Amino acid sequence: MNNQRIVVSLNLKRTIKIMKLTVLMLAVCLSSVVASTYAQTATLNVSAKNETLEKVLKQIEKQSEFLFFYNLEEINKNEKISINEKNANIQTVLDAIAAKTGLKYTIKDRHIVLTSEAAPASTAATQQNRKVTGTVSDAFGPVAGANVIQKGTTNGTTTDMDGNFSIEVPANATLQISFIGYIPQDIVVKNQNVINVLLKEDTQALEEVVVVGYGTMKKKDMTGAVASVKMDDTPVATVSTVSHALAGKAAGLQVSTISAQPGGQSTFRIRGAASSDKAGNDPLIIIDGFPVNSPGSLDSGNQYSGGNKDNILASINPNDIESIEVLKDASSTAIYGARAGNGVIIVTTKRGKSGAAKVQYSGSASVQQIAKSYEMLDASGFMRATNDYTREQWMRTNGVGIYGGKEATDPSLPALTLPYTDAQIANPANNTNWFDEISRLGFQTSHNLSITGGNDNTKYLVSGNYFNQDGVIKNNGMTRYSLRANLDQKLSKYVKMGINLTATRNEYDNVPLGSGQNENAGILVSAAQFNPALPIRDENGNYSMNSDASFLPNPVSLLDITDKTTQERLLANAFFEVRPIDGLLLKANFGIDRNYQKLKQYLPTTTLYGQRENGAASIAQGDNSDYLMELTANYTKQVGDHNFNALVGHSYQLFTYEMFSGKSNDFITDGFLYNNLGAGNAKRPTVGSSATKSRMASFFGRLNYTFKDRYLLTATLRADGSSNFASGERWGFFPSVAAGWRFTEEEFLAPLRNVLSNGKLRLSYGETGNSNVGDKAYSYYKVGNNNIFGNSMINGVYLSQLGNNVLTWETAREWNVGLDLGFLDGRVNVTAEYYHKVVSDLLNEQTLLSYNEVNKIIANVGKTQSQGFELTINTTNIRNKDFEWTSDLTFSLYRDKWKERDPKWKPNAYDEYNGWMRYYSGYLSDGLVQVGETIDHMPGALPGQVKIKDIDGYVYESDGSIKVDKHGIPMKTGKPDGKLDDADKVIYGSADPGYLLGFNNTLRWKNFDFNVYFYGQFDKLSAGSYKKQWLSNNVNDLRRGYNQPTSISDLWSSSNPNGTFPGYFQTESAYGVGDYYYEKTWFIRCRNITLGYNIPIKTSKHILSNVRVYFDVNNPFTITPYTGLDPETDISSSDSAPSQLQWAYPNVRTYSFGLDITF
Repeated sequence: MNNQRIVVSLNLKRTIKIMKLTVLMLAVCLSSVVASTYAQTATLNVSAKNETLEKVLKQIEKQSEFLFFYNLEEINKNEKISINEKNANIQTVLDAIAAKTGLKYTIKDRHIVLTSEAAPASTAATQQNRKVTGTVSDAFGPVAGANVIQKGTTNGTTTDMDGNFSIEVPANATLQISFIGYIPQDIVVKNQNVINVLLKEDTQALEEVVVVGYGTMKKKDMTGAVASVKMDDTPVATVSTVSHALAGKAAGLQVSTISAQPGGQSTFRIRGAASSDKAGNDPLIIIDGFPVNSPGSLDSGNQYSGGNKDNILASINPNDIESIEVLKDASSTAIYGARAGNGVIIVTTKRGKSGAAKVQYSGSASVQQIAKSYEMLDASGFMRATNDYTREQWMRTNGVGIYGGKEATDPSLPALTLPYTDAQIANPANNTNWFDEISRLGFQTSHNLSITGGNDNTKYLVSGNYFNQDGVIKNNGMTRYSLRANLDQKLSKYVKMGINLTATRNEYDNVPLGSGQNENAGILVSAAQFNPALPIRDENGNYSMNSDASFLPNPVSLLDITDKTTQERLLANAFFEVRPIDGLLLKANFGIDRNYQKLKQYLPTTTLYGQRENGAASIAQGDNSDYLMELTANYTKQVGDHNFNALVGHSYQLFTYEMFSGKSNDFITDGFLYNNLGAGNAKRPTVGSSATKSRMASFFGRLNYTFKDRYLLTATLRADGSSNFASGERWGFFPSVAAGWRFTEEEFLAPLRNVLSNGKLRLSYGETGNSNVGDKAYSYYKVGNNNIFGNSMINGVYLSQLGNNVLTWETAREWNVGLDLGFLDGRVNVTAEYYHKVVSDLLNEQTLLSYNEVNKIIANVGKTQSQGFELTINTTNIRNKDFEWTSDLTFSLYRDKWKERDPKWKPNAYDEYNGWMRYYSGYLSDGLVQVGETIDHMPGALPGQVKIKDIDGYVYESDGSIKVDKHGIPMKTGKPDGKLDDADKVIYGSADPGYLLGFNNTLRWKNFDFNVYFYGQFDKLSAGSYKKQWLSNNVNDLRRGYNQPTSISDLWSSSNPNGTFPGYFQTESAYGVGDYYYEKTWFIRCRNITLGYNIPIKTSKHILSNVRVYFDVNNPFTITPYTGLDPETDISSSDSAPSQLQWAYPNVRTYSFGLDITF
């Protein structure tokens, strides 16, 4: 485009909402006579003293319906002028501007084109003109009101409702096509009579308005730390939930995939996790202005778990999302007060737009495969490993070789009998890969249909979605049906109303998951451990069982379990807006968020537990209903250089929950499943129910002030009252204040504006709260079957929760310093943030004396402190007529530590008073015990076991007790003391990742588009993969037929003294493995690669306006030194014990083909 752009100096909000219809109605309905009359009769009051030309033009636009067009290469928009015209028409004002700047102007309809010299009218006259027609479209269809101007002249037109235009120009002319929010294009006419143009959105312009609490703000006016996720570059079309596409998209937002199962859960952490795990660290999520809560999950009440499902965002069709904002610092989140201590995520869905009805369809079909599967021994390898273990055990028992010096040929020794012969190993009768038997190639389909349109008074959108995913584990899948509708209706010039409605139904087919062991093993654990030398079924057709471990379930038998979850959600709200006077907006918002869940499970007699109970059925259902009422008043006023925006409001929210469950067993047939609990012959069927209700009332206010568009101030205050706390502790007050300075608007930096196009310094302080522990201020009693009189079982009552009537809010106080920089006219944008947060009155468990019936309560104890740094870099690397390349880089670093401990804290010897909130600890290792090596502080240590270091000892008082410091931490000498105890343990490091990274690239060439998206976690402490941990925990289970990972080939033994993994008898060590397997690991995951093509469509018949096809790969590869299944899902579990972090649902790789059509 030769670096030329036509810039329309109109604020974005007015553009999006008004420009299309205004320009369209002017072009279609008004004649040039009317336009001329308006130009003569409209009066303006324009006053400016030494202001930029751009600001003067904006002042005119605000007072009139005129729009200005000009070329940046010809006109200096930053030229300073002074003007004072009262009750003047537009010509008078323009003449005054022209006299001061030397510019020329032309009025065409209500468009004003500014040029640096008179338009060369003779040029067009002396050359032969031709009529050029065409259509201007975007990715969704025709663009009404787009500007088509002959470059270097005032000759121009605008497109009609269908995006069509017609203009007469010379054959050698260049057309400039532009529209607010899109990248302008220059097109040489040459000998063309028809020119069709596809506009691409200008992301930089669209980002100028962001959604904040109870409203929107221009990005340049913001003083808080808010990150916007660019949904146009976010691959959501082929994921089950938008959670799976957000990692690395916003600095300060950590998204960790907990499970790769269909609809699997992801956790959100904004700026770390400074609250206790009891109170939780989940951010508040707002969907279309409604604060939503997770409904939790239902439990079958037995040893099997259906895994981890994404509850809050799983019900939202990712294709319906318009934008996502992440509110990070306390000044941004304090408007939400008591629930914003962990940050806020605002999800805004798409709404109807003015124009002819637009129908859009998008669909995709995908295949999924396990990205990396468990590597377990086959039948021959298992047999050899079992023989090796048997031989090593025989040697140790009889003192042979390294275990006592005897010769294996000593005739006095009992004979060595190996379980398997060489012939059996060479040709095993069965070689069952249990993972192959329970897994499959997954398949996924998605279909979306939406209709949107309207006019100046009515705008509507209706969309529907069908999504189905058959997981890579058999019988595991998810289906979602969703319907969404919204309507915006102007009832009069001053009154507007609207409705939002989202209805979804998610159906899950569950399989037994989890990390349970032995008889509690789920399908993944049993598939890993079950004997590969056994067939799926025995000679009688029954599922084969391991005679040496009859309590371990056959993994294929677990597929017979029928386990279904249904989740239904209705999220609806209606709002009314009234503008009684200029600048004042009154709004009332009423809503409901109803979540209904039902879990149905049946364990047939073909399963281990089903056989024991002769069939077991259970049903559970839960109903969460949240009701919302919000009343707000927003007043905007400009007085000279002073701009004020004040918001006050009241919110009331009611939360209700009801649960019912029933269980029975001993069925005469498996055919009933869970559909007839009464058919069970259980002596005492289990029935349970519960109900809770709580309320929250809030009052809030916010004041925004700007002076000369460069000095910014924001202050908020919110008061929250919750019925979950006892009287006297229910109300919390949460203030914030923030200031900003747009220093590039200062005169002394004017010479740098060609390089430094934007600069803003921000400073903020705020207080927010957290109360996510429920109604722990009250005592609760339960009824249990714990009394037997004669032959009768009588219900008894017992205390299950001891209330704390002084329990109150957890409070987070946070400072934030931010710097926003823009270079080269916005082609490079940098945002840097530093924050320091202290959380006081931490909601955590406090231990009571042991003789209490309940030995723990929730109390306000301790303080934590967090600090971190965030960096976001957005660049437009290349942008010309045919090619565009943009990049986004995010970096996050945070540290969560203790500041003050619970006064009743009982520290371990290795604890640190101001240490990590979450950490791994233990002994330090020193290699493996070698043959003949004697270790005094490890009596009885065997060769091949991990050698533990003796590094420290206690300091003792004169009475023999251990001496402690002022915090109660045992004091140590710093010298070995010849024994191993807690004095020798250390903290290995934080359990949280050290820093996070995201990197996104989008390229567009002509009709092609390409996106590649990476994210990563670094400096993450890993306890070791399954290839290491399973060996140390389970290798001795070879004696009872448990399978092992292929890494057993590197196990230390008498015949493999160079093996690096601890030997067969490590499980007998009293000291464990220490940090032998721990390592700092990292990963960079390529989350998505998408290649798309927009098929050129002739729109003369108005059937299709856009067709796009694309190929998409999710999770194509991961770069990491980690040797386990997946560096994210393996170690992102909520379980804290390292040995429980290895049983992950295998991550998947997805290949998709998609189609987007706009009619």
